[in-house]
Parts: sequence; structure tokens; C-alpha cells
Amino acid sequence: MLEALLQFALKLMPKPIKNLFYKYENGLRYCYYGAWTTLLSIITKLVGEWLFSLGGYTMEMDIPNMVNTAVSWVICATFAFVVNKKYVFMSKTDTTADLLREMRGFYGARLVSFFMELFIMWLTVTRFKWNFALMTVLVQVIILVSNYLFSKLVVFRKKSDPQKEADPS
Repeated sequence: MLEALLQFALKLMPKPIKNLFYKYENGLRYCYYGAWTTLLSIITKLVGEWLFSLGGYTMEMDIPNMVNTAVSWVICATFAFVVNKKYVFMSKTDTTADLLREMRGFYGARLVSFFMELFIMWLTVTRFKWNFALMTVLVQVIILVSNYLFSKLVVFRKKSDPQKEADPS
């Protein structure tokens, strides 16, 4: 559905703008799907905050803040893997081993950014008592940039053609 929405928007674009899109397609697709992932993260965290509030908990408490962030992360990382693999980096894997390698790299990188997010949310919301919603949005910007770089440069990098490496001419 999200890809269909993007394709519909592309059909409406004037040719010069469409050409710019195709010139920077990879980065723009990442931003497009990253925006959806960010929105999903914000929604899942706000829903989690609301659910915890029903039990009398606030996000200023250690455990609810950490659990809420962890649940949101699992949902968003899984969504991001699927859309990044299929629509952003258009990665094709021929074997289960290749798929597992990508998944390990992707989830490994996301775990690093997850712990970054946990630390920043803990420090700013739990300890400094800064605004939960504002910090959620700001942290997502930091996470978006770091995840793109790792996905592009490590996880979904295009494998070089062994023929070209053997024959440099």
C-alpha cells in the first residue's frame, strides 16, 4: 500500500521533479519509508504511554519507559527490515544463508541504535524530565540518519561483480 502511494505520487509529479526523484531515488526512498517507520514509532510509543497510564504508570518511571521503547523498537525494526530490503535497497537474496546474513546485520545495527535510543530516552526523559513526545521525535531523527548509513554501507551494500574484479580492464 505504501509503495502504491509512492507510485501514485510519482505519476502526478512534473517530469523535472520526477527526474530528480530518480536521480536520488535510494536516499529519497529511504526517507519516505523512514518517515513511515518514524510515524509508526511515535504512534506505538504514544499508544504505549496511554496504555501504561491506564495502570497508573508514567514515562518518567524507569520500567514503563524502557518497556514502551523496547516494544516500539521490535515493531519498527521488523517493519523497517521488510521495506528496506524490498523497496529501498531492492535486495535480492538467493539463499537462506544470505537472508540470514542480511537479517543479522540489519538487526545488529538496529540493536546498536536501539541502545542509543534507550540511553538517550532514559537520560532525557527519566533523569532530566524533559518532554517525552519532543524527545521521541528528536531521537528518531538521530536514529534515522545512523540507520540509513549502516544499512546502505554495510547491510544492503551491493556485492561487487567477481568478473569485474578479476578483469580490471
